[in-house]
Amino acid sequence: MSDYFPPSHLEDEHFQASEATVITNVNPPVQRVWRRRGLLPKSDGWAMFSPWQLLQMSLREVMREMGMPHVDILVNIDPIVLQAQAWAATYPSSINYMDGLDPELHPRKSFIDPPRSRYAWARTPWDDSFDLKLATDLKSLGEILAEDDRELSNGIALIDLKALGLGVAERAGTALWNVRAGPGDHDIGLALTAASKGDKAAQEAVEAIGYEWDASKL
Repeated sequence: MSDYFPPSHLEDEHFQASEATVITNVNPPVQRVWRRRGLLPKSDGWAMFSPWQLLQMSLREVMREMGMPHVDILVNIDPIVLQAQAWAATYPSSINYMDGLDPELHPRKSFIDPPRSRYAWARTPWDDSFDLKLATDLKSLGEILAEDDRELSNGIALIDLKALGLGVAERAGTALWNVRAGPGDHDIGLALTAASKGDKAAQEAVEAIGYEWDASKL
């Protein structure tokens, strides 16, 4: 295969609503409410959830338990979920290698960056300016708070993203992701776009795997 494409790619495993309930403690009726609110993707048939969505649901459930504004679509939790995902990927069986691939030659860090932040935190009480922030560790959190101890607050609420991510991976009972040989759909899509714009290397690469790159035929 052409060197244009990566030698392997990561694919999400998907989980049914009942499995998501076991993994996240968010039951199907709540899942449906969150879907109507736009917090989960719409589903025409049986609802299926990716690891990212499981981690998002689990985070929102923790936020709910702590009394945080967990259904406010204006609160951006993506950076928090990204760190929880990074921790989940450190769980020993979270990634399954297919097609005889050697984990040492296709390390998990080449697909998911290692975690950088251990905690998510926010000041109490909650108000219209609610913001869930990241802290590398307790030491860095202490430094952040010491630098701005003039801000009025009753205290802080802390979410352990390592525990959250590893908990989701453990309760899944199976791999969250599969590593497969060759390029994935995303890689091929990018290559087709580049080929249609005149990228010769991309044109040769997609032709080699049997794809039509002519822009007029895409």
